[in-house]
Amino acid sequence: MSTDLTQRPHLAPLDPVDDRLDRMASPPLQPYGTADRDAGALTTRWVEAEDWAQLEAAWRALAACAEPNVFLCPAFALAARAIDQEPDLGAVVIERDGFLVGFAAGRFRRRGLVFSLWTHPYAPYGLPLMERGREADILDALFRHLADAGVAALDWPLADEGPASQALEGLISAGHRRVDLFDHHRRAVMTAAPPKPSKEMRRLSRRLGETGDLRHCTTARDLPMDIAANAFLKLEADGWKGRKGTALAGSGETLAFFHEVALGLAEAGDARIDLLTLDGRPIAAGVVLAAGNRAWYWKTAYDETLARYSPGILLTQALAADLAEDGRFALVDSCAIPGHSMIDRIWPERMAIASRYIAVPPGRPSVDYRIVAGTERLRLGARRAAKALLARLKGGRAKAGG
Repeated sequence: MSTDLTQRPHLAPLDPVDDRLDRMASPPLQPYGTADRDAGALTTRWVEAEDWAQLEAAWRALAACAEPNVFLCPAFALAARAIDQEPDLGAVVIERDGFLVGFAAGRFRRRGLVFSLWTHPYAPYGLPLMERGREADILDALFRHLADAGVAALDWPLADEGPASQALEGLISAGHRRVDLFDHHRRAVMTAAPPKPSKEMRRLSRRLGETGDLRHCTTARDLPMDIAANAFLKLEADGWKGRKGTALAGSGETLAFFHEVALGLAEAGDARIDLLTLDGRPIAAGVVLAAGNRAWYWKTAYDETLARYSPGILLTQALAADLAEDGRFALVDSCAIPGHSMIDRIWPERMAIASRYIAVPPGRPSVDYRIVAGTERLRLGARRAAKALLARLKGGRAKAGG
């Protein structure tokens, strides 16, 4: 059967299996009113990661009224604790009269001289949760807390140019704080309907459709989450991540983490998995996570035996068109590395991402700050040199064998 994935009526969904997802769905929790939080000074305290669950109700409410970061929503972050093997994870929590208004997860490093906001291989975004519209006051409270703890540098990785970054720039300028930029790149995003598939992709779609019944289905409609999750996990494990040992199904801990995240976020309508199937067999899968009006194209996998048809691109194009039609999202983040060979070809929009150290005490940077910033610059330089050397060695072996 020939199926053109650019024609939406031809993207026939699978027959409904059951209505479990409809029964699972529930409205997201509403944030408590902001009027009660206007009075009183901001206070801060440190909460160890093992105690985060005690904050869950207030934390969930904060996540609903903050600039979105799905990776710090309780459903994701509580699950991610189990796969983070480093010690001493916690959060600076900022409160006003007992109401939670800020949550900055991270670790004290380098003998307490650096506070690193929490990111990890499964969370490619570093924004703390802060009540929307009050980022400047909350950041000021965070910096005061860190200064009182003797911290010289705030390590803020993977930040975009949203309201929090604008508030941070104001704090930096007002305090004449030094900033050391360690990485800056542009990541593929989608803020509007994506471009139509190219002539070549339409040809590949027709060719693949000629080999069987080609369909796009999604848990956002009638596909059960457990079936979709298992299909994604198998495709990933059968591909290059499985061979490299980094597939989510490769260990019990990461497998449990994935199921907890997918099911936990799906209950609030904040996770979906899309499949491309050929005669009922999954050949590509994509996982999208959401918070508020923002989404993250978190994971994708495809059947590498069909690589000549680019099933991963075909699915991404169908999924992107579906998200654009949905109308909920102002931005979909690709979560991709710079220069990604697939997503950069089909999503032309870009979002600036920066990782940097910021001096915590205002004014002239301390000796401690200059030491930790210089050490980090040397560490990153050595890592880049090692990667370049490894690439040259691999290239030399390939030429010798060719």
